[in-house]
Amino acid sequence: MSNFEKQVQNLASSRRFHTFWGLMAAMFCALFLSWLIHGNWLGSANDHMLGGSPDGFKNYMTTAWHVRYDSSYVHYGGMNSPYGEHVLFTDNQPILSAAMQWWSRNVSDLRGHTVGIMNLFQVFTQILAACILYLLFRRLHLAVWYAVPVALGMTFLSPQYLRFDGHFGLSHVFFFPLLLLLLNEYEQRTSRRYQSLLIGILVWLGAQLHFYYFGLAALFLGLYTLFQIVTEPTFRNLRVRVSHLIVMVILPFALLNVWVHWSDYASDRSSQPYGFTGYIGMWEGIFLPPSFFPMHQWINESITKIRDINYEAKAYAGMAVFLYTLWLIFSGFKLFGKSWGEQAYHRVHKRYLRGVFTAGFVLTVFSCGFPYAIKGMEWMIDYFGPLRQFRSMGRFTWVYFYVGNLLLFYGAWNFYKHFQGFKGGKALWLRWVVLFLPLAMLTGEAYVMQTKKEVYLAPSPLGKLAPTNIAGPWLQKVDWSRYQSLLPLPYYHMGSENVWIDFDYQHFQKVQTVALHSGVPDMGVNMSRTSVGQTFRSVQLSMEPGEIPRILSDLADERPLALLLDPKRWEGKVKERGAVLLQKAKPVFQNDDLHVYELHPDSLRAAVRAYIQTVRADVSARGNHALTNGWTATTPDAKVFYQSYDSLKNTSFVFQGGGALEANMGDTTLLYKGTLPKGQYTLSYWVYASKDWGVYNEIKFYENGPVDGGEINLLHHGTHLFLQQIVDGWALIEIPFEMYENGAIKTIFMNKPKADNLFYLDEVLIKPLNTEVFKTKGEWVVRNNFWYR
Repeated sequence: MSNFEKQVQNLASSRRFHTFWGLMAAMFCALFLSWLIHGNWLGSANDHMLGGSPDGFKNYMTTAWHVRYDSSYVHYGGMNSPYGEHVLFTDNQPILSAAMQWWSRNVSDLRGHTVGIMNLFQVFTQILAACILYLLFRRLHLAVWYAVPVALGMTFLSPQYLRFDGHFGLSHVFFFPLLLLLLNEYEQRTSRRYQSLLIGILVWLGAQLHFYYFGLAALFLGLYTLFQIVTEPTFRNLRVRVSHLIVMVILPFALLNVWVHWSDYASDRSSQPYGFTGYIGMWEGIFLPPSFFPMHQWINESITKIRDINYEAKAYAGMAVFLYTLWLIFSGFKLFGKSWGEQAYHRVHKRYLRGVFTAGFVLTVFSCGFPYAIKGMEWMIDYFGPLRQFRSMGRFTWVYFYVGNLLLFYGAWNFYKHFQGFKGGKALWLRWVVLFLPLAMLTGEAYVMQTKKEVYLAPSPLGKLAPTNIAGPWLQKVDWSRYQSLLPLPYYHMGSENVWIDFDYQHFQKVQTVALHSGVPDMGVNMSRTSVGQTFRSVQLSMEPGEIPRILSDLADERPLALLLDPKRWEGKVKERGAVLLQKAKPVFQNDDLHVYELHPDSLRAAVRAYIQTVRADVSARGNHALTNGWTATTPDAKVFYQSYDSLKNTSFVFQGGGALEANMGDTTLLYKGTLPKGQYTLSYWVYASKDWGVYNEIKFYENGPVDGGEINLLHHGTHLFLQQIVDGWALIEIPFEMYENGAIKTIFMNKPKADNLFYLDEVLIKPLNTEVFKTKGEWVVRNNFWYR
């Protein structure tokens, strides 16, 4: 019989016939259920944002801007102006946004419909996931009538549904089931080159939806391959599987690196993002229901208190999987009975299922922080290389939902098929219990997930329902074409891993809506892994001016900036910092919600020069009382501590004088130990900011009694929250503290546990809060350790 005739016979076989109609049933059931759940907005998808959270809103806006304005498929210009950003760090699902961008250019205009397309894509991928899960169970020989409800239950209980209305790229349930399906096909074939290539393509494409899919797939496939090599330690198996792993993981990784480095303009991104040992998985998040489940509330109130877990640790696998996992553990991980190995195809199934379960279980344990998050074992993460970019390891515990349920329902079906009862054929009813009880638990919990997990709707900035407090009157009353960039005040900058300047969500919405409708980019930042150098050039503009802001030399031209000021948050320290920005700014529009000012770059340069001259005059006029080391003060005999570190001349980076302190964040770096009179003080010092984690440290203030040494007070701060000024690539940190007793001993030291990073420290100053101190040094003038030139 020819190959063609075999293919025709296979297509006409009753098994394939049943599989096809089962696939149709799974697809239409998933579509029907999705309409029941989301029908209130599906008919007007472009008028609604799902969730309306800051992360979700940002993801909508970065996609909408990229499709509407960017000429490049890989560079995004809507934030971090004038630099922009690589699309991989914007969470705009690059492959989806690039597809919309291409379609808009070559077929029909989608620029006003990106929100609706993103929303529909969310639902489409859920339907796709149900179909893929169904096909996976059919490949494992589950009956159509059983595979369909299992696939639907898993789709609508998936822990990724918690991301449905926020981190859209992470919500696509289909990715890992498709990886499992292709891996199953890989094991079924004698020649596996084609399947390994398909897996490699999937991994590459998955990274274009969200880069975490690459990390998840790389770790899982690596562990799976290792298991198969260990269990069959032949040279041929080693050669074949390693070569295929290169195609599945290493080749996509190389292509991604070529793509990023070819198209990325920043070479100084953070290599050690915060959270690797913090955002880990927890067993409660995997095996206990989320807090909105009635079961969770019953356990919490009636049995035992459930500890709070971070959002990244929520990866509920289902109560049936929890019970099945306990059975596996107490049975010594005997996954299958001996007789199963004698059945047709089960040899391949056994190899495949043992592999995916072992890889999934080990990856889950690893994602829960074992062993690198155990106290004393943190040193291990220094050897994790690129893996450290995936700081939220708790997300990788999602794998156990899929492999746990896969194994559970495969086992339940085969128990039903092969169980002959106990002696004399007794208790045959047990096969029906084992078959349907896990299914009932799965579908019941999927129902709870879909009915209790609310998807909040917010008006879309592209839809006809956008409220006036987002797309307000300023859109029509201001000629935005005059401006090259929007500068939000208060300024926000999030995602660099070095500086955290939070935003007011409503103000962020207004600025981004103006940017989207005007085409004028935002100078604020709310993205990921932003360039360290760009970060401090941007942030400098919102700080106390000590020099002409360096970002002004990076602007495209001399067109004015539009300052978008939130009057409700423009008081106190924020107002003090922004006073120079507004000094020569021209009012353009004002109401209770938003003030718009026009500021020319040359006007800002002139304002900074004038301000520094004012400071110089102030130093000359009020520094009446001489102190040591060239300092003067406004009060006589002020208790001031100063450390210049000028004697440390072999340091790589120096701010002022002949030297600076070079130290490791993980070590204890003593800044001061001694007595100070009772009262309020400020500690200030300069750190080299032009390196990763340059300002991201921790500082502790201990006060101990003069007689017994007992602790009087303790303060513990993250230093990056006290950034005050940026000059010459260095940053000033200023932190207030208090002495509670005369004669008490104050110990001030820096230490960031688990960190292994060098930092550079210079010009430490402690002074009373009500005293101002001054110094003049060459071209520099100094006021309270703020340096100006």
